[in-house]
Amino acid sequence: MTADSLRAKFLDFFKAKKHKIIESDSLVPKDDPTVLFTPAGMNQFKKEFMGFDSGFKRAATSQRCLRTDDLDKVGKTSSHHTFFEMLGNFSFGDYFKQEAIAWAWEFLTKELNMDQEKLWVSVYQEDDEAYNIWKDKIGIPEKKIIKLGDKDNFWPAEAKEKGPNGPCGPCSEIFFDFGPGVGCGEKVCDPSCSCGRFVEIWNLVFTQFNRKDDASLEPLPNKNIDTGMGLERLTAVMQGKQNNFETELFQPIINEITYNVKRSEAGIVNFSMQIGDLPLRPRLKELEHAVADHIRAVVFCIYDGVLPSNESRGYVVRKIIRKSVMYLRELGVRGISLYKLVHPVVETMKNIYPDLKNQEISISGMIYAEEDNFLKTLATSDGLLNDKFSGFINKPDPEGAGKTVFYLYDTCGIPLELILDWLKEHKIDYSIDVFNRELGQQKARSKSQSSMKGDVFDAKGLGLKIAETKFVGYKESSCQANILAILKDGKEASEILAGDSLQIVLDQTPFYAESGGQVGDTGKLINRKNVFEVLNTQKIDNVILHIGKINSGSFKKGEKVVAEINVERRLKIARNHTATHILQAALRQVLGNHVQQQGSLVAEDRFRFDFTHFKGLSEEEILRVEQVANKCIAEKQNVSCKEMAFKEAKKAGALAFFEEKYGENVRVVAIGEISKELCGGTHLDNISKIGLIKIVSEGSVASGIRRIEGVTASFAEQFIKDEEQKAAEESMKKDRLKELKQQEKKRSAEINNSLQDVVPGLIDKAVTIGNINLVSSLEDGLDMQALRLLADKIKEQLRRGVIVLGSQDNEQRKAYLVIAVTQDLLSKGLDAGVLIRQVASLIGGSGGGRQDFAQAGGTKPENFTLAFDKIKDIIKNYL
Repeated sequence: MTADSLRAKFLDFFKAKKHKIIESDSLVPKDDPTVLFTPAGMNQFKKEFMGFDSGFKRAATSQRCLRTDDLDKVGKTSSHHTFFEMLGNFSFGDYFKQEAIAWAWEFLTKELNMDQEKLWVSVYQEDDEAYNIWKDKIGIPEKKIIKLGDKDNFWPAEAKEKGPNGPCGPCSEIFFDFGPGVGCGEKVCDPSCSCGRFVEIWNLVFTQFNRKDDASLEPLPNKNIDTGMGLERLTAVMQGKQNNFETELFQPIINEITYNVKRSEAGIVNFSMQIGDLPLRPRLKELEHAVADHIRAVVFCIYDGVLPSNESRGYVVRKIIRKSVMYLRELGVRGISLYKLVHPVVETMKNIYPDLKNQEISISGMIYAEEDNFLKTLATSDGLLNDKFSGFINKPDPEGAGKTVFYLYDTCGIPLELILDWLKEHKIDYSIDVFNRELGQQKARSKSQSSMKGDVFDAKGLGLKIAETKFVGYKESSCQANILAILKDGKEASEILAGDSLQIVLDQTPFYAESGGQVGDTGKLINRKNVFEVLNTQKIDNVILHIGKINSGSFKKGEKVVAEINVERRLKIARNHTATHILQAALRQVLGNHVQQQGSLVAEDRFRFDFTHFKGLSEEEILRVEQVANKCIAEKQNVSCKEMAFKEAKKAGALAFFEEKYGENVRVVAIGEISKELCGGTHLDNISKIGLIKIVSEGSVASGIRRIEGVTASFAEQFIKDEEQKAAEESMKKDRLKELKQQEKKRSAEINNSLQDVVPGLIDKAVTIGNINLVSSLEDGLDMQALRLLADKIKEQLRRGVIVLGSQDNEQRKAYLVIAVTQDLLSKGLDAGVLIRQVASLIGGSGGGRQDFAQAGGTKPENFTLAFDKIKDIIKNYL
């Protein structure tokens, strides 16, 4: 029985039991800060568990999940995974233990025809009710019902003693017995033994208590059921496999890994050893299994919009990719190859996740880029290690070195053995205790972020028992409404006065609340002379909050108001929102269908659009995208908005945004044959009203994610005018610069000619000191460059000479001095640099230079005579 058929059987079974079948939630839990990733099927139902009425009391799902608390165990055991699917059925104050137990047994033994003799169960040691149901109603022999304590059969584990507060309860687990030939071989062996003979296949959680601050448990008014059964484990059991990795969920990936190992020169050695060297086989299998697991996790993380980075969820994805690359290297695979495993993952999972096929190219590209960057890091690891540890060579710090070892190992993905070998070679000590402490803390953080928590039910947005707000803003810009609640400083207020800042909740409203990247509406709530200015609009649990302040008068709960949006602002926002739909269509046409929206901002004056692409856009590509987008606008297509079933919309080819969670019915925004997207935002009725789309910037947001910022209509026209003005100003600057250069060139030519005329006279005035000819002169009106040029011209015609020239700017009190020595005196030890340093202080400055030429600047031009006289004395003493 295949995994696909098991998944379908489970959902069909509970659909027949009047459960609502809910699509799998994203791996990124929405509005749940207690976990990084979705760790279990129950996470998307936190509101329902707290009593929120979503229109159903029973639900069933096949939820994709990700946990990283046992990352190091993956591959080493038969059933540990990072990514997995959890089959679950849930009851929100409807049925309880009797039905949950009976249906679980019925599904396994009747629907799947599982051998009853191979099934054992566990119950919480104090849960006599569940024990008796299994024994008396189901007929399980007492010897096959074991009682376990708080750690194993209470949820959350050990919550009674350690917390957290909130909903909790006992659980009952169903185990499959592989038989006495597996595991420890002891005569007395039951599911409490960890030898591997028994594998847990289903956990039934009975949420019936509320833990309080004093650790007491009080019965919940509405008792809930939360069950979870791993699809991978169930598939293995149903196929007679003791190892999940032997099923069709993993074997195509493992086959591709083996193929790549065989193709690698280094891998051939490892593959041969795998066949011939028995001790090595388990390790190589572990590596293959770990990579097969990890690539599934990476593919679905990227599928759900989590991209490799150095922060939060992206950090986890990067870490898993780098671990996988190192495992492949250990297998002997060289070069970029992890991305090749995306295809078998897609082929295995495409039936249940058809969108995965459309994203295969972009997912492969992102993994390729990440793998390439990491391999480059490894290739330059010696430089990285030297950079991070060089400070510890002269200043030993074992604790600091230990932290650095952990950083390089955990964050950079450098193999620990490589780091330690480098430290040994360079005789740098590090603290293993500090490394282990950091590693332990990281594992604790990972476990905390992956595990289910009692406070996962904290629903801060449900503090007020208010009916959801009816939104009429798609068709109306104003409406009459009743004030249902007034909130000030987070608390409900009955009346508010002018100047107060607060939030008002209405029974209906035309105000669009910020969501899907579109900013919230602004406007006014009016009751005769009483005016409330709405500065922003937000939404919590379908309750729309009008955020602002009272400009005049006062407001009370229960009063009627007229709600009016800022229509002109709404139109500008609608232009930009519709423009992002056209932009995505243009990007997909120019770059390819791998382009997928990853985020957006739609404001009144601009839009921002993030999308998947592997490299920056060239100027030609940006221009082409603009041309395609504006050509679409010229077609003047109408924009239609229609509600339909989610599955129907997907079949019709409507694009979905990864971050949004969609219900059964969705709103489809279509622009002729140009674009079709699932979208809840406000739009134009005809795209001609956009006027013009202008891309103002394009850049990188993260690996494999690009960002375009743009403007429309009058903002686009103004941007073009501003750019033209800048270009004109730049052109004028260039013309002016060209003119100045020409003037400078002309001036230089004039100076050159004038200096040439001066040279003979200065040489004639030379003073002979011994056998050295000294030319010294104060030449007003020359800058340093001209002085240098004049000195060079004199050097060309003077032998055995020292040239000392000065110039002064009396208005700014600046003095310039140059000294040059002819080539025939250099060998005699005369040094222009030495001379300048000895006299520069006389003109109030400092200087330096080469042996044949030096210069100085100062602030005492009146002292040039002193400087010249000192040069004469130095030369006399030299002789």
